Amino acid sequence: MLLGLLNTVLFVSSFVLVLSFLIFFHELGHYSVARFFKVSVEKFSIGFGKPIIAWTSKAGVKWSISRIPLGGYVKFAGDAGAASNPDTEQLEAIKAGMSEEGRDVSDIFHFKPLWQRALVVLAGPVANFILAVFIFAALGMAVGSQRIETYIGSVSPNTPAAAAGFQVGDKILSMDGKATPYFINVQRHVQLRSGTDIEAVVLRDGREITLIVKPEKTEQRDFVGGKAKVGRVGLGSDTSRSVVYKKYNPVEAVGFGISEVGSTISSTGTLLKRIFTGKEDTKQLGSVVRIAAITGKSAVDVANADAPVSARVKALITRLALLAASISIALGVANLMPIPVLDGGHLLYYGYEAIAGRPLSQKKQELGFRMGFAVLLALFVVLTINDIGYVSSFFS
Repeated sequence: MLLGLLNTVLFVSSFVLVLSFLIFFHELGHYSVARFFKVSVEKFSIGFGKPIIAWTSKAGVKWSISRIPLGGYVKFAGDAGAASNPDTEQLEAIKAGMSEEGRDVSDIFHFKPLWQRALVVLAGPVANFILAVFIFAALGMAVGSQRIETYIGSVSPNTPAAAAGFQVGDKILSMDGKATPYFINVQRHVQLRSGTDIEAVVLRDGREITLIVKPEKTEQRDFVGGKAKVGRVGLGSDTSRSVVYKKYNPVEAVGFGISEVGSTISSTGTLLKRIFTGKEDTKQLGSVVRIAAITGKSAVDVANADAPVSARVKALITRLALLAASISIALGVANLMPIPVLDGGHLLYYGYEAIAGRPLSQKKQELGFRMGFAVLLALFVVLTINDIGYVSSFFS
């Protein structure tokens, strides 16, 4: 009973800690650039709903931590709500009041030059990407990376790899023209291309040979035990021959971090493109429930492992850091989607303003925000259904 209670506390606290930290950093990106441009900020909130803790800074900004830790926002003077949609009446009142007092409106976000507004909005997702770079860099220095070169150690019978002519001892040089120095590069490429021909170049007896392989969609369990359908060809690595372990110095670590973030963004883009074109199952997408399940179960699994306490603590920190980096990238990408209410929706409006030479009418902007909210609500329902199926697969 006590163990179950401790596991529950660890499950919930790890999820809340990781998500709140990532949301804070995202909003800090908006806030920092806004303050750099001397924008008047009214509120900085982590979470929604009634505040648990609230205080006001010397700059007059109301900071709060609220009960529902599923988001956050920075509210500028003149905003109608957490989505930073402009409040026309308030803006007009601010403008009139300042005119009477002989002041300007240079500190109001909605009256700032277009390029400054765009940078403030873009700063949130960019902050998530920068955070991920630094997490990967820190792990590269503290833990290092273990990579396996692409020598083939096994070819499963009756699989796409066997049919394509792969042989034990081959070294995979590239797939679809992209270099594959390590086996993880092969796995990432294959998993996202089920049912699609891949042109692979292998080195065999000193000669380069081109093979065509079509991954088959296979249901597999991920590192926390959840089921997912991914592409598979039936190749195994030769771990006895080509394991490369490396720790990075600070400069190399930043390069490693940038490479990992770039690779993850590229993979995410490929997945989204294939989903929208009907080549991948939408069930691969998840929302906050899946994040909670993966984060919480990872923490509980590591904490209950049969290992010394020091080893478990180190493994827990490493695992949560890796998850934080991956989720941070996902948050950055998701917020750039061109849906009003999200950062990408604001940038879409600014793109129209840049082309047309004037902002979209207030009425149309408000309609867009309402439609965007409806789209997000529908997405949340669909993704939550996906998440329920994913979580239930833990027990199947």
